[in-house]
Amino acid sequence: MEELPFSDAQFDVVLSQFAHMFAPRPEVATSEMIRVLKPGGTIAFSTWPPELLVGSTMALSGRYMPPPPPGVAPPILWGDPSIVRQRLGSAVEDIIFDRQCMLVAALSPQHFRLTLESTAGPIIKMIEHLAATDPGRLETFRQEFDAIVAEYFRDNLVRQDYLLARATKV
Repeated sequence: MEELPFSDAQFDVVLSQFAHMFAPRPEVATSEMIRVLKPGGTIAFSTWPPELLVGSTMALSGRYMPPPPPGVAPPILWGDPSIVRQRLGSAVEDIIFDRQCMLVAALSPQHFRLTLESTAGPIIKMIEHLAATDPGRLETFRQEFDAIVAEYFRDNLVRQDYLLARATKV
């Protein structure tokens, strides 16, 4: 994300579905997305708002993981429209924000968590570390995680709302 292997102004559209937000230096990732976009082209991406399910569970996980290296911005800040505006700056115009919802099938909040524990890389590592070093803390994490997910769980679906941002390169 920080060194896209493409020429300047090569694409009409640059799109990211929750990926760019995990680049350690958002200013570099933003610069690269804008660099490969043609003038008049569209940049669009989806991110997780900090106040909703994924943002809340990411914040929770962050309390159980080692801190990130110095200078690494929290990915969840990409879910704040004011931060997005700041990061895109004067390189774009006509920024549009929208909210959408993804419904994920699950038998229970615990089932949802177990799926993440076996498929999401950072969560897998955290679970392995806590299981080996502090099983009691792992159990506390799981209880807190399940409680957050329960707020978004209805009719065997977990509601994951996200932010869509779209803008035109100047």
